[in-house]
Amino acid sequence: MIFASDRAAGTPILTPHIVGPRRPPRKPAIPARPAAARRSAPPRITVPGIERTIEIKIAAEWGEWEQAFELVAASYRARGYEVDSTRPFRFTPYHVLPGTVILIAKHEDRVVATLSFVPDTSLLGLPMESIFADEIGALRRQRRRLTEAICLADQGLTIREFVQVFRALIRLGMQYHVRRGGDTGVITVNPRHRSFYQKVMGFAPLGPCRLYPSVQDHPAEAYWLDLERMRAQAPEMHREVFGERLPDRALETPPWSAERVRHFGHRSSQIDARRVDELVRLIAHLDSPPRWQENGDWPDPPHPVEWDATWTEG
Repeated sequence: MIFASDRAAGTPILTPHIVGPRRPPRKPAIPARPAAARRSAPPRITVPGIERTIEIKIAAEWGEWEQAFELVAASYRARGYEVDSTRPFRFTPYHVLPGTVILIAKHEDRVVATLSFVPDTSLLGLPMESIFADEIGALRRQRRRLTEAICLADQGLTIREFVQVFRALIRLGMQYHVRRGGDTGVITVNPRHRSFYQKVMGFAPLGPCRLYPSVQDHPAEAYWLDLERMRAQAPEMHREVFGERLPDRALETPPWSAERVRHFGHRSSQIDARRVDELVRLIAHLDSPPRWQENGDWPDPPHPVEWDATWTEG
């Protein structure tokens, strides 16, 4: 889910400052990256509208993944969305999937924000189905190509910086989803932030307020958004997200790695080692593509993106 801790009252954003999170016990050294994963780094995207340089990208290095999963765990524990644990990472079963993408914002070498996008698969479905199964089922019957945004967290950002970073992460994540054939995003949010997601981003209600066990029974509401609704209800946000096509290399993801999945999964508070290994074996033998790529009977997305005609590939 897109839950993380809250900012000051009246700020329509979910994510908190984390001031001096308690450090976990010493962890085993991170294994060296496989030679096959060593490649030229994809271009970073500078966040506009703020004074210091913060760049966003798809996580592609061991240190980036480690910082991102540690940051989410610290954020959730600080706000009571997760119980204290000696395990340092919030790495969910959905992070095992090859199609899940972890987005990060970096200031110098430090990850200051993160957000993950999970594709809808037959293997696991979507995280929010644990409390909004009927609602997600209704979207699937409309043949929607779904992704869910989860694990939003930040540290050391001012409110203005966070807003700009969050919008930049949404731009990167939505372009990634659309250019892989997706058309609809879903989220769960704390009810007091519904105004931001509806008015600024154009999200429509999907499900009523319910207690969410994955965040210690805090309240959550479900929302959905597709390209046409964003264009109609939040035209400024639509122009910001889709007005200029990002370079293809900015959307490249690293190869899926069983070694990497096991490293983080075995040290996660959200999944046990046996389940990690079971999912790794299933994916290695059967793969786990998004539902719309499983066979040829899914219709094309109804509203293709009209990119800025001045764009040239970078």
